[in-house]
Amino acid sequence: MAKVLLINPAYYEDIFAASNVRAAISPGTPPQGLLSVAAGLLKAGHQVKLLDLNVSENPAADLDRAVKDFAPAYAGITSTTPLIKKAGQLAATLKALNPKIYILAGGPHPSALPHEVLKETAIDCVVRGEGDFIFSRVIDEGPHAGIPNIFFKKDGAVIAAETQGALTENLDTLPFPAYELLDSSKYHQPRLSSRRSPLAYMETSRGCYARCVYCNKNICGFRLRMKTPARVVDEMEHLLGLGYKEIHIIDDIFTADMARAQAVCEEIIKRGLSFPWYPRGGIRVDRVNPGLLAAMKKAGCYRIPFGVESGSQRVLDVIQKRITLEQAENAVRLAREAGLETECYFMLALPTETEEDIRKTIAFAVKLNPDYAKFAVTIPLPGTPMFDQMAREGRIRTKDWSKFTFSTPPHELFSHEILSPETIDRWRRTAYRSFYFRPGYAVRTLGRTLRDGTFLYHVKAFFQTRWS
Repeated sequence: MAKVLLINPAYYEDIFAASNVRAAISPGTPPQGLLSVAAGLLKAGHQVKLLDLNVSENPAADLDRAVKDFAPAYAGITSTTPLIKKAGQLAATLKALNPKIYILAGGPHPSALPHEVLKETAIDCVVRGEGDFIFSRVIDEGPHAGIPNIFFKKDGAVIAAETQGALTENLDTLPFPAYELLDSSKYHQPRLSSRRSPLAYMETSRGCYARCVYCNKNICGFRLRMKTPARVVDEMEHLLGLGYKEIHIIDDIFTADMARAQAVCEEIIKRGLSFPWYPRGGIRVDRVNPGLLAAMKKAGCYRIPFGVESGSQRVLDVIQKRITLEQAENAVRLAREAGLETECYFMLALPTETEEDIRKTIAFAVKLNPDYAKFAVTIPLPGTPMFDQMAREGRIRTKDWSKFTFSTPPHELFSHEILSPETIDRWRRTAYRSFYFRPGYAVRTLGRTLRDGTFLYHVKAFFQTRWS
């Protein structure tokens, strides 16, 4: 048995400090990937401590205490692109505290650039993609090329495993994520984006068949694998039993199989479970129907987020979204008719986008008239087709990965084919104001928030939002 310390870097301020929608986001976001890895380690008989520095009041002191008191032989760090520099710093600190600690890393960025991560940091091994049981194999067998999905250092070189992209075929065989390792009182979201606290995340499927050019599929791949409805609701009951009051589903496409999604809802109803939930990962506009939406509402779902991305059909085709504007209109209408709140996501400065395309996006957002709309400037991330194309064309302006956040002006990250930096920033501000500063929207939101008791939360969020 080995002692393993799993670390979630502190990221809230780094990523969301300048976000327009900061009022709807909290540091209390469960580290789902680490919880899954922890469950695999516990099942293998190892002792695990999970250190979520994102909810820590003093991350440096907590890390120092964990290393000294727990004395781990292994450490695992998860990292997205903007946090890889911080992950490297954590690895250096771990080695300074105990040079014998063997450090593994996983997550979107190490999976996209494993060689770079190993060459530029004190990290010893990268687990690429799904690592539920890979971590324990590295501990039990030592790193070797026969363990799938890993890259590791050996004699000054980086060695790649013989098999890459191995996936868990039957998700029902996975142990429940190790939520018992967390202090549930620290996991809450603002009332604007949740109903009750504490809040848990869960996945009911892995993989995504869509080929959107801006999306990184290095973790779960394109092949869709799903937990059975009974297993999904078993996991929900487990989380509720641990004291969590709300569940957010983070699947890439919860309703990919609409019959299965409806069966999940029917199982929730059959067992008499009553809790608010929300498919936070978003739902494709071409994967809904009236029966499914009615079942979701009856089972406790209160809001549907749709990834619309653009109001220009031409741009949707360029980014390989494989949806139509008509499907988006129909999906939002059906969700509203089912009594669900609606939320639509849009991206600005997408490949080949013009000012006229952005005008169409804003006009389409207003036409759809969801309860909430989010407009984000596109960020090209390593591991995506969009990043690869920009890199080939010499339009990636920096590889200081810590800058790949909402806080960095887009022109410092990439050069758009058509739009100037000033134009992009102007349209970002225009988008939010055009949508939210409409008298009709204000009247509708006033009525809705007075009915559901969130009026004061929305007022507070309005004044916390960056409108300029």
